Amino acid sequence: MFAAGFDVKTPTGFFKAKKVPLSPTGEHRILNSSGSQIARIEAESFLSRIYNIIITGGGFYQFRCSADSNRKWTCEGEGDLFSVSEHANGKFDLTRDTQKIAECSKSRFFSDYEIRIHSDNDLKLAMCVFIALSLVEHQSADMPD
Repeated sequence: MFAAGFDVKTPTGFFKAKKVPLSPTGEHRILNSSGSQIARIEAESFLSRIYNIIITGGGFYQFRCSADSNRKWTCEGEGDLFSVSEHANGKFDLTRDTQKIAECSKSRFFSDYEIRIHSDNDLKLAMCVFIALSLVEHQSADMPD
């Protein structure tokens, strides 16, 4: 799982997400191949299922479970509203309005995810959204019903 960190390989580069040790908000920093921070993700508060996504150089978004379904999520900020919906077999779509921005599929047997991003302009946000989604799902699995 993404508990300590993970690697993201894209056609445009290699990125790492690392959990900040002892962070009260479970902060994760996303770093490019040279080690520069390109974004960070943190829970709004301790045990919150709302995540703040801060893109370095500009961009603040809030990622949360949708009010109308526990299998849909929203990411809102910078005047945009993105939606994440889950489909069969661990597949997810990220859309802005009705335009698909990215899709993600989760391996059945491993903690591997494959993400397809349709525009490099959305790379940082799409990575962060799917990381936040995995954090929410991991947190939900750890919480008793």
